[in-house]
Amino acid sequence: MVHTSFRVRFQPLIIRMVLLALVIVSATIAFAEKGDDPPFSGVELAIPDETVPPGGVLQLKVQITEPKPISKGGQKARFAARMLGAPIGIELFSPGGDASGTAVLSNGAAEFSLSSSLVDMGQSSEYPIVTIAMPVKANAIPWQTADLTLDPTLSQWLDPAGQNYPVLLSNGIFTVGGTLSISNIVPGGGVVAAGTKIAIQGMGFQRNSRVQIEEAKVAKQTYVSANEIDITLARATNMTSRRVRVTNPASNERVEYFSYARTVQVGKSKHALIGATVPLFSQTTWTVAYLRPVLSGSQFTGLAVQNASPAIASVKLQISSSNGSVLKTRIIKLGAYHRISRDLTEFFAGVVPANGTTVRVSSAVPVQVLGLLGDDVLGTVDPMNPTPNP
Repeated sequence: MVHTSFRVRFQPLIIRMVLLALVIVSATIAFAEKGDDPPFSGVELAIPDETVPPGGVLQLKVQITEPKPISKGGQKARFAARMLGAPIGIELFSPGGDASGTAVLSNGAAEFSLSSSLVDMGQSSEYPIVTIAMPVKANAIPWQTADLTLDPTLSQWLDPAGQNYPVLLSNGIFTVGGTLSISNIVPGGGVVAAGTKIAIQGMGFQRNSRVQIEEAKVAKQTYVSANEIDITLARATNMTSRRVRVTNPASNERVEYFSYARTVQVGKSKHALIGATVPLFSQTTWTVAYLRPVLSGSQFTGLAVQNASPAIASVKLQISSSNGSVLKTRIIKLGAYHRISRDLTEFFAGVVPANGTTVRVSSAVPVQVLGLLGDDVLGTVDPMNPTPNP
């Protein structure tokens, strides 16, 4: 009887102890789950959601969520070709302006090959690594949606030691809707003197729309039409990579756009792979630059030159043999804010570039220069940075 009385007396206590233990275990698990996980050691890329009206311009943004030093990058982005026109502007950004690259375009996709000589690419999360501007078709159906995706099978990002980063990718959704859009900013790059008119072009602007430019003071704002607002800045400002926002107060609708100097392509290469490639220049400009062609099997070399200044550039191209003798000279007049990309065989007709030859690019007006290393079998084009010496 004593033993039975003991069990009866202590059974509630045992139950309470078991329940308390369960509470402690649950709290410990919850704390562990809530605790700070170790930071992701790799590269996290994301495309934010975008809403753009029919007839507007979508600026697809590939952003890095946590700054990481990147030496090279390769990524394919896919977008809704049925609702969008062909890209009208692609820009690459690194804080120091050293990054260069290429974008090979296909139907509804762009495959990037990027390089950062100073390992500066990816060091800022304030500005997207890459932006792609594409017109939204006028007959796009409002509230129709489409995915904006980063292809995990074609994603490779290297650290300063040339080792692969682990990669996390987050996709976005494009929605046809709203009334407000920015399509371009002119001038959108380079240092703009105080008092210079800057045209913000787009649609849905109102007389009381508010314009904000990151880390810049707007001295004057003039409403021109629903498609343009002109501003002047209070002090000289480098407009390259500036975040520009336009807000309509009545609806509180806001659009965000990252500025750059959009240039016009001169003609099109007859080499299909070069013709499908958009060169992405570093911010370095050259009056004299050298490039050594690489040719092996299906590999070939092209050249891209860009004049991002308001003056006409007379660009002199020379190809020389391995012993230094000039094989051919070509002069190209490159208009303000224009660029040209060609296979070297197109620039130097009748001359077959070979390993050991040297291409010299010179211009009194500083220009941007980029070599293009293509492979017709792989369908790839990689950037080749020029050098200051032969």
